[in-house]
Amino acid sequence: MKFQIPLAPGAVTQFLLRVVTCLALLSVLTQMSLYFLPDAKLAGFFTKAFNLDAEKNIPTLYSCLALLFSSLLLGVIAYAKNLDSDHYKNHWKILSFIFLFLSLDEAGSLHEKLIDPMRGLLNATGVFYFTWIVPIGFLVAIFLFSYSKFVLHLPVSTKKLFVAACAIYIGGAIGMEMIGGYIASTLGEWGLSYIIVVNIEESLEMLGIVVFIHALVSYIKTYLGGVSWNIYIPGKNSPATDHHQNIGLPALSEPANTNLLR
Repeated sequence: MKFQIPLAPGAVTQFLLRVVTCLALLSVLTQMSLYFLPDAKLAGFFTKAFNLDAEKNIPTLYSCLALLFSSLLLGVIAYAKNLDSDHYKNHWKILSFIFLFLSLDEAGSLHEKLIDPMRGLLNATGVFYFTWIVPIGFLVAIFLFSYSKFVLHLPVSTKKLFVAACAIYIGGAIGMEMIGGYIASTLGEWGLSYIIVVNIEESLEMLGIVVFIHALVSYIKTYLGGVSWNIYIPGKNSPATDHHQNIGLPALSEPANTNLLR
């Protein structure tokens, strides 16, 4: 028995937006309940489970999977570009590895390990209180400069989505982090203003990834003929070679704009 699950840009984006909206609302509600009702039963448990700014919880798992999914989609595009010996094939490959690293970083909060040594080195306060933004911001600037030609060569619709995703994600990860750093260094990390800022920050990061995934799935559908997962479930009359479950990607040489769900 064979099932084919097409990846339609609209369906994927709607699903991810619903998940992000739910996570953001749950984060705000649980933190507000802990802030205004600190003695409420289970308030601390639910706050830890849904806090967008916390580690090793449900939002962290979602972000890891979303970044990993982005890496997989970039890998699919890189594979197709490699077959065609495309001039920018290595750019797609590097992007795939970058998002794989971002997924691992989200799981282990690797960038936050830079805060203490950099804070001692720079004696930073104010907007640079979370000092990881200094080295990471420098690397981001290098990345944006080195990928400028790559972005310019993309189709107009993909280019706009890439730029929007980048602006939203970096605006949250670095821009709002600087605002949060200023509040944390002057008012502390447990005030109402800090809670609002960090939830906006994390929500923007997740939203940026949703826009990026939409751009990737749309690009695959329009310019690579679409992509879907083929799931094979062995049956009594299946050939010997089919006595296993196989999840794979179809050939990417199909005509563009195949009849997938919008």
